[in-house]
Amino acid sequence: MRLFLDTSVLLAASGSTTGASSEIFRRASANGWVLVSTPYALEEVLRNLPDMSPLASAEWARLRPALLVMDDVLTLDRPAVFHAGKDRPILFGALAWADTLLTLDRDDFGGLMDRAFYGLLVLKPGMFLERERAAGRLK
Repeated sequence: MRLFLDTSVLLAASGSTTGASSEIFRRASANGWVLVSTPYALEEVLRNLPDMSPLASAEWARLRPALLVMDDVLTLDRPAVFHAGKDRPILFGALAWADTLLTLDRDDFGGLMDRAFYGLLVLKPGMFLERERAAGRLK
């Protein structure tokens, strides 16, 4: 399963080793999850890291190699009514490269949360882990 991690999840995992975002990184290998992101999301992480603790930069350096970085996707070949222009590259990239978009960004993705966008599930990391546990797939 391919999980697209947006900027909010990448920053949360960098900023805390105890939350669900970090748990996604810890459990990825054992569960066969491929962690995917795009240059757009990584650039946002680098822009925001200086506002976080110095430990976050060190944790980001440790987490970054676990990501499969795919090309940004800026357009779709189907209609998309989505209000947040700045996060279109996140949604479109996730749709192109992953099965599930993991995000903590309720402002931009709240209307899609716990739903599918052309088959792409949009979930918070904790929700994703709960679903996997309930389905008996979480290792």
